[in-house]
Amino acid sequence: MKKYLVFAISTVFIFSCTDLEEDLDGLLEESGLTEQEIVTGQLDAAYSQLRSFQNTDFQFVLNQHSTDEMAGPTRGADWDDGGAWRALHLHQWNSSHPRVQGAWDQLLGGLFNAIDALNNSPTAEQEAIATFYSSLYMFSAADLFGQVPYREIDASYADFPTVLKRTEAVELAISQLEAVYSSLPSTSANNKANKYAAATLLAKMYLNRAVYKATDEDGTPQVGPFTFDNADMQKVIDYCDDVIAGPFSFVSNYFDSFAADNTNKGTENIFVSENNNTTGGEVSRYYFMTLHYNHNPSGWNGFVALTDLYDKFDAADPRRGGDYAGVTDVSGLKTGFLLGPQYNQTGAPIEDRAGNPLVYTREFNLGNSTEEKGIRAIKYTPDYANTTRPANDFVIFRLADVYLMKAEAMARMGGDPSGPLNAVRAARGVDALYTGTSLSDISDERSRELYWEGWRRNDQVRFGTLLNPVQQKPDTTDRTKLIFPIPATALSTNPNLTQNPGY
Repeated sequence: MKKYLVFAISTVFIFSCTDLEEDLDGLLEESGLTEQEIVTGQLDAAYSQLRSFQNTDFQFVLNQHSTDEMAGPTRGADWDDGGAWRALHLHQWNSSHPRVQGAWDQLLGGLFNAIDALNNSPTAEQEAIATFYSSLYMFSAADLFGQVPYREIDASYADFPTVLKRTEAVELAISQLEAVYSSLPSTSANNKANKYAAATLLAKMYLNRAVYKATDEDGTPQVGPFTFDNADMQKVIDYCDDVIAGPFSFVSNYFDSFAADNTNKGTENIFVSENNNTTGGEVSRYYFMTLHYNHNPSGWNGFVALTDLYDKFDAADPRRGGDYAGVTDVSGLKTGFLLGPQYNQTGAPIEDRAGNPLVYTREFNLGNSTEEKGIRAIKYTPDYANTTRPANDFVIFRLADVYLMKAEAMARMGGDPSGPLNAVRAARGVDALYTGTSLSDISDERSRELYWEGWRRNDQVRFGTLLNPVQQKPDTTDRTKLIFPIPATALSTNPNLTQNPGY
């Protein structure tokens, strides 16, 4: 297959393209390692870069704060950060926004590590694994930014990288991954790259293919409604069926997928970014970012769930949260959504900083909230063995998402999605609801199932709802906000990049 070397110029690199490649080549020659050992190290680096998906300063906040699920209110002197969080919620970001810059650098850094492994005579399996990682990073970058810098492996480093538009990037990612699909391992140590992860990624790319095709000549994304080809939707179904036939099963407790021991409990987790108490990870941010200072663990009292999200749930839906063994009995903390009075493990009220009972409220003000305002959400349970270095693996792909993608593809082909939809609901212990083909029902079920997992923006773009008003965002925003700007630093280092329309 034709190989491409993707080249990312980050602000952390102060040397030129040629200097970078020469330095890398020199280091490899002096290492004394075999080519396969070098490739293994590069693959490990590409996998380690997935930690950026865990970090709430990068892709996660772009994919969540811009949606109907999450916001970051300013609380007096806390959480202002130059208006960064307000800008994300209000769709007022620009090319100098630090979270935009960070996500760009992280994704293209991972992409560089993945594709560079193809330069060093990988085995067929190593080539397939590297291609999976490169396809994942390319898909993610194209989805967020609408374009991806790249260069062919034999291209001159004296030239600046050319640029793939979002349709070109995803078409390349699909073709490359399908070419090596049969060479991927069926299982992999530590849940690293495998054919089921690749099938899930391919299903996602085919599901979103119509969105990327709907782009104006100048790069402006179209709002939709999109034309979903039946052939693409059948590909989604076929790849989802490959995963469903695999070794995964629904967990008995929804929050087991996100627990401190989800390496063993998470039977529906297809692909994760691994963590343990020794090397740590970024999953602690998922409880620190939302919990009040006086919870156990003590949090940063930041991000909140929108009432739009909370109100999608029936009261009896276990995904809305409740007691969880090893957490509630230790600290009083519950999983899911935290609303109303908060208590510790003895049943005593938790207090705010003024000594009053801590009572979380539905409402908040984006620009000026007191410390108790806003519904909180606990998806990843605290690891009380080490709250700062938790062992919860970060979930990228899981089985319920696959069932819901299959349901959506069936509906977009005019079929009845009730089978896979109700399979998910049955696994969660809630009543079957669906007998028709309502796409809005599917969107709501994806939100109920996948909330705060980093997929909501991608879903809302596809369903045509991202630009709509939501809590504390009263206006419909322009379609140019369907993708993010190219960071100013990237534009200054690669003249082949052009700023996205509207920025």
